[in-house]
Amino acid sequence: MPLKIRYLPRLAELAVALAFCLGAPAQAYDQLYVFGDSLSDTGNNGRFTYDSNQHLLYDEILGQQIGGGLVASDNGGYNYAAGGAVAVPALNPFYNTQDQVSSYLAQVNGRADGDSLYIHWIGGNDLAAAALNPVTAPEVAFTSALAAATQVHALLNAGAGAVIVPTVPNIGSTPQLMELIIQQALGPVQGAAINAAYAQLNAIVTPDNASRLVGLHQALSAAAQQASTNPLVQQTIAAKLIAAFDSFSEQAGQLTDFYNQSEDRLLAQGGGNIVRVDINKLFGEAIANPNQFGFTNTAGMACPAGVSSSVCSSSMPGFNTEQSYLFADHFHPSPRAHQLIADYIQAVLDGPAQAVALNQVTAAVARDSRATLDSRLQQLRSGGNPQGSLGVFGGYAGQRYDYAANKVAGDGDATTHNLTVGVDYQLADDWLIGALISGSSDNQQPSSRYEYKASGILLSAFSALTLFEKGWVNADLHYASVNYDDIRRSIQLGTLTRTETGETDGKQWGARVTAGYDIPLTAYLTTGPMAQLAWDYSNVSGYSENGDDSTAMRFNDQTYRSQIGALGWRMDSQLGMFNPYAEVSYQHQFGDDVYRAGGGLKSTQTSFTRDSASQDNNWVDVTVGANMPLTDRVGAFATVSQTGGLSSGEQFMYNVGISARF
Repeated sequence: MPLKIRYLPRLAELAVALAFCLGAPAQAYDQLYVFGDSLSDTGNNGRFTYDSNQHLLYDEILGQQIGGGLVASDNGGYNYAAGGAVAVPALNPFYNTQDQVSSYLAQVNGRADGDSLYIHWIGGNDLAAAALNPVTAPEVAFTSALAAATQVHALLNAGAGAVIVPTVPNIGSTPQLMELIIQQALGPVQGAAINAAYAQLNAIVTPDNASRLVGLHQALSAAAQQASTNPLVQQTIAAKLIAAFDSFSEQAGQLTDFYNQSEDRLLAQGGGNIVRVDINKLFGEAIANPNQFGFTNTAGMACPAGVSSSVCSSSMPGFNTEQSYLFADHFHPSPRAHQLIADYIQAVLDGPAQAVALNQVTAAVARDSRATLDSRLQQLRSGGNPQGSLGVFGGYAGQRYDYAANKVAGDGDATTHNLTVGVDYQLADDWLIGALISGSSDNQQPSSRYEYKASGILLSAFSALTLFEKGWVNADLHYASVNYDDIRRSIQLGTLTRTETGETDGKQWGARVTAGYDIPLTAYLTTGPMAQLAWDYSNVSGYSENGDDSTAMRFNDQTYRSQIGALGWRMDSQLGMFNPYAEVSYQHQFGDDVYRAGGGLKSTQTSFTRDSASQDNNWVDVTVGANMPLTDRVGAFATVSQTGGLSSGEQFMYNVGISARF
């Protein structure tokens, strides 16, 4: 009869991995470095949103989530962005991101901080300048896109860990476009005309694109009334203003798309860890359906006409407090819009770190089936199994993880359910062989913002060999296949909660070898050491989320290699009708101790990876169990296991089953 040890489940792997897939998960960045224009400036040339002394800009919010403040470079900080900046010095020799990046790299002797996060957001002022001359606009836009992409790659080539590169919002959607049309057509009365236009525009709500366009046309008509008292002349001027606005708006949108697509292509050609975020598409969604994001007006602005948001206050005369605006002034986002941008960037940045959890389900299937197998072999230790005996067994195994009190993992939980059926045959007194099949159905919710369902099948072959009567060696190998049918990633964007869905599949190969020696203490009690080494290789196929909006992502293949060694001590009893046992083992992970996943937005060509924090390499497993003969050929078994010494908290596992001999 072969001797068999109760294998302790590797709960630690799953416990630690799931801790990395949450809202502010994974790798902790040391610092945030920012390069850009007024959208990102936190004090070099101003802070461009109203009540800027009370509200954080998007990059400051991200900086706080990393764990530190964001200070303007003029004040000794790491935010080099400056209002009015462009990508190329030819458009503005005083404020441009080429000089910003060069200044930073000079300060660090050309070696960027690889453990920090970077933002490079430029192009709005370049497009505004390019749009003034339609003939040269494409050339100017492409030159700026090339410069921006080159600067991003300069950071990456210097060692930057990850660079966030947002798309430029459509300059044709800003209130500045309406002002520009009025200024060009109604020069002598432009001041009164602009005020009249905003008085009309700020008084309406814009629940969709159609109502927004109607409101803009009405505002231009109101501006035309300042140019003449003759109704027919007013109508003629209004028609010209509206036609010019519609044409220029379309051209500006096309120019913005050209710039973003050119930069996207150039960024992808150079490669690197680029977190491309589609702010242009996000703002398009906010304009198309503002109510879901908490806005009521996406065409006007909160600040009085002619007042920059860098000096604008909600207490000044003319400030509009009656609506929630997308824009603070004629070109810059409101505080609510900055919060939306920060939420969006964080959601994209976290996507691959959340998807890391998928890679652990295949390992969970193997742990559950191995637990049932080990319980069956433990039965064989307590009773005879004559040569030529054929055995069948089946059992249920499950795992439970509760992260309610876990500071790393948040408030998520995970459960696994596994059914195993197997057969074994006693070839000789000292040699057993067998095979099993397992099916699993799991519901995982590693966090309140990421959950999925998974079902899997595992096939395994095993053998147990007795050596020198009291020594033993056991081995098993397996192949598992898993389907993920309902992956749900939840994203908070202002007042909107959006859920992206997807599905994929995974697989795992693995093998174990366990050896030990039983030392008799009495006729009914033995004790002894054990050693084990388990190898597992898992893979989750890449997938794309089903949506087509600004938050829909694609994820790359994931792989994980585990090599866990164990040393332990166990006690076994043979009391007849009830045979309890216990084991304590020390576990060490020799394989991968960092989980990695990559991906990117479906609307972009670039991709990036997120690394988890290093998982625990050492922990302790404690298992207690018993088996009970029901007849001379039928028996039952049950075990419970606890994992301790983990930074992610203790985990619990259990299994029950029955077997028969023929």
